[in-house]
Order: sequence, then C-alpha cells, then structure tokens
Amino acid sequence: MLKYIFILYRCLFSVSLISAQAVNEQELKQKYDARIKLSRIDDVYIPKNTEDALEQLFKLSDSTGRNKMKATTEDIIASKLHFSLGRWIELNWSLVEGSRLSHYYRLKGMSHPDDIVDLLLRGLYRKVNGKELDEAGLIKKYVDKRKSEHEVELRKAKTIKS
Repeated sequence: MLKYIFILYRCLFSVSLISAQAVNEQELKQKYDARIKLSRIDDVYIPKNTEDALEQLFKLSDSTGRNKMKATTEDIIASKLHFSLGRWIELNWSLVEGSRLSHYYRLKGMSHPDDIVDLLLRGLYRKVNGKELDEAGLIKKYVDKRKSEHEVELRKAKTIKS
C-alpha cells in the first residue's frame, strides 16, 4: 500500500512541476516581450541595431584605445576584448535576458551572446580602421558555425529507438 501512495505522490508532484514550469516559461516570455521594446534597461541605453551599437561603442571609447586598435589585428581585438568590453556589452545590453539589441540579432538568426559580442567587437575594429562592416557576411558566419556545431552533436547522439 505504501508503494502505491509513493507512486501517486510522485505522479502528483511531477504534474505540479510540469505546470509550474509552464507558468515560469510563460512569465519569462512575457518579461522578454516587454524587455525587447525598451530603449533603456537599468538606466542603460540599449542600441536598436548594429550600426547604433557601434556608434555607442565609438562614443564610449577614447582616442587612445581606438589608436591601440589600429595597431593590431581584428582577431586579436575580438579575442582580447571578449572578456572585458565584450562582457560589458553582454551584461549592460542584456544579451542573455533579452533586449531590443539581442532581439534584433535573434530575428537575423543569431541567438548566442558570444556571437553577438564577437560581431560587435569585430564591427568596432572595422569602424575604427575605416573598413566595411559586412554585417550580413558576419551573421552568416555565426549562423553557419552554430548550425555546423549542432549537426556534429546530432551525429554524435545515440539513437534511442529507430
């Protein structure tokens, strides 16, 4: 008898967890939908697109920092600044929780915050050095990279039942 009570308890507990999860997902979606419409989050201006983001980063940087960017390569800048300026971008522009900037990229097929940060750092480097941004090319590179990684994971996965 105790065994059946335990099974009943587990079933009821599982149902309550599933319904709680559905409520949490609905709340998260509502919060996300509200956040992507805001021009400011926590009193920080949120850029609306790549061009706006690069303009903001250009304003936030000083001429000394921009001159240092000119003295090195794009790959080094993207790597070295990823965990400093890149982290600032991720946190302040709410790339994980959702913002109008992260939503802009999501609509273009990008959702990974590291990819967005990398694109913006490379974009800043290109702006400082007077090079063309090629946003579409960069976005395609990140989307293709994530798709390829996903396909590799799918090939590695074990088939449960065929």
